[in-house]
Amino acid sequence: MNKADDRAFARTFSAILIGLIIFTAVIIVLARSLTSHPDPSTNPSKLVLTEKRIGPIAAVRVGAAGQEEIAAAQQVQVAAAPAADVAVDGSQVYNSVCTACHAAGVAGAPMIGSDMLAQRLADKGVDGLVGSVINGLGIMPPRGGRPDLTDEQLRAAVEFMLQ
Repeated sequence: MNKADDRAFARTFSAILIGLIIFTAVIIVLARSLTSHPDPSTNPSKLVLTEKRIGPIAAVRVGAAGQEEIAAAQQVQVAAAPAADVAVDGSQVYNSVCTACHAAGVAGAPMIGSDMLAQRLADKGVDGLVGSVINGLGIMPPRGGRPDLTDEQLRAAVEFMLQ
């Protein structure tokens, strides 16, 4: 190879590199012009969600104003809490929660009227079965996966299954 070939190669190589750089710049400018950058002030719900996300997680309340805010927050919590006088209906609890597994015997769950259920009743008694429901057994999660159910509701569901 001689110097003329080296210069030709360097010129060609440089031209290709410059062409690729220009091509990349054009693609970047085109991509930026095609993408939209929405103004967050045009979507009020997004603004509210953003404010909630970056807002403080707690506050210090002092004085009379603080006492009023605490009382108001406690009233909201009491209003949102479920009523303690909820009727205990074992069939309703069983039909809404337990049938998913116990109606078909999924993963060894005893079905109503089965010999397996009678055997477990003989081994553990009603209190033992209720304890298994409350604490979970095998793949059954504690409280059947419904932490909002009371012990009385769970007992009613077990007694419904034993009828």
